[in-house]
Amino acid sequence: MVLAVLPAEAQAPLARPKSALPGAKAAAPPAPAAGPSVPLPKPAPQRLARGERSRAAVPLPLPRPEDVGGSPSVAPQDSAPPPAPMEEAAFAACLKDFTARGGEAIAKADPDEPAKGEGACAIPGPVAFSRVTLPEGPAVTLDSAVTVRCTMALELASWIRDDLAAIARRHGTALAQLKGVGGHACRPRNGQAGAQISEHASGNAFDLLGIKLADGRVVEFSQADAATKDIRAEVQKSACERFRTVLGPGADSAHASHVHVDMRQRRNDFRMCQWDVK
Repeated sequence: MVLAVLPAEAQAPLARPKSALPGAKAAAPPAPAAGPSVPLPKPAPQRLARGERSRAAVPLPLPRPEDVGGSPSVAPQDSAPPPAPMEEAAFAACLKDFTARGGEAIAKADPDEPAKGEGACAIPGPVAFSRVTLPEGPAVTLDSAVTVRCTMALELASWIRDDLAAIARRHGTALAQLKGVGGHACRPRNGQAGAQISEHASGNAFDLLGIKLADGRVVEFSQADAATKDIRAEVQKSACERFRTVLGPGADSAHASHVHVDMRQRRNDFRMCQWDVK
């Protein structure tokens, strides 16, 4: 019988050695050849079986920080303590200044008695009003009465008397009314559950949709009207110079239809003016 010899490259692969029998001693590895020591490459990481992956020690990402109660984190400059009660003497002095600036309070309130609510929704020194008389005689009305803290009422009366009325005069008319106004409201910011309490809750904020002029024109702050752009730009400038927070169209979806102003005190006297006049 003649045996055929295969070429070297066509020879069958060597059979893998069988596992050692139980109890058999493992053969000692051959001694390394003499020569310089060469570092061996690190072994590849061992792949885990599917059932073992859940037991592997894998570092997890740190959880996102949250405020107590699950509310969103707030920037340090946006934090402020709750308002302190207004002393009787301070309230009387503030109310006197408000009247001198043309404000007409609907009824004198007890400085220790909130208009509505309690705790975070209490108003220190509440004042309700719906009109401010100008030096030249006519009164500017609000389309509904609002209740705010006395210090805010004084600031609003000065804004109406000194700024808004002057803007109307520069445009050849007079200021007649403030449209779509809002004051005290016991709610979180933008009405979102879990958010920080709104400045409206303590009577420190005011909302406004627009102004009505004596010649019949209505200037709506959310309308991109070329005919009223100069007036709206002047109102925006005056608001941002007077109030510590101004949020209007362009700030966010919650203020797309109106302007929000407040006197919130922040660290380092941080102020916010976000109102895009188009």
